[in-house]
Amino acid sequence: MADYYTLEQLSVKLCISEAEVEKLEARGFLQPIVKDGRRFYSARQAYRLRAALQLARKQKMDLEAAYMQVGARRLHQVSASGDR
Repeated sequence: MADYYTLEQLSVKLCISEAEVEKLEARGFLQPIVKDGRRFYSARQAYRLRAALQLARKQKMDLEAAYMQVGARRLHQVSASGDR
């Protein structure tokens, strides 16, 4: 599955433990696709969560707020590119 990560791959990509990835999934930050009993996370989800984790650490802010801010930036970029 191109553009998807396993739990193990995502934990490496985000520089966090697999248990932490599972906690973030339980909190609603990730919505995996389940195939053959294995969970896969999209590259888009990985990018957004990685950016939110970095922003939260850098700005010392709540992860939920950082996640929403990253999502708002993405929405703004998509809207701006569609206006051309």
